[in-house]
Amino acid sequence: MNITTTAKIWFATVVLSLLLSSCCGFIKAEDLGHNFVLSEYDEVDRRILYTEDQCSGDGIEAVPMTVLEYAKNSKWIIAKSAESEVTTNLKYWVIDKDFEIAQSDDNISNVVKSHIYGPFDSTTFLSKLHNLNINLKLKKI
Repeated sequence: MNITTTAKIWFATVVLSLLLSSCCGFIKAEDLGHNFVLSEYDEVDRRILYTEDQCSGDGIEAVPMTVLEYAKNSKWIIAKSAESEVTTNLKYWVIDKDFEIAQSDDNISNVVKSHIYGPFDSTTFLSKLHNLNINLKLKKI
């Protein structure tokens, strides 16, 4: 083996190790708790999913793209989304994370979606936060 081949093998090993250690490769995934993740391919394809495999980029869509702002605690996730980075047609969401999936549940999607409230307009969203006593403030991503 010459030095060029050795360097190529070393470089390929380092790149492969970095990809595998990051788990998700090209998908950025932030754990929001209780199997919810903020999944981000880029600044537009950013959504909240319920998934048991955080690195797949696949799951039950809780908040569609594009998530612009969010906040979380141990019981709740709140989010603001729009159809693109342009902030028109804003939608607001509340997710109750305080539930369990039973092994006997045939349709996990229905169970998860029954704990997702929205989309709301801003007035209805603020009212929902008040009624549920949710003291979270949305933060820009």
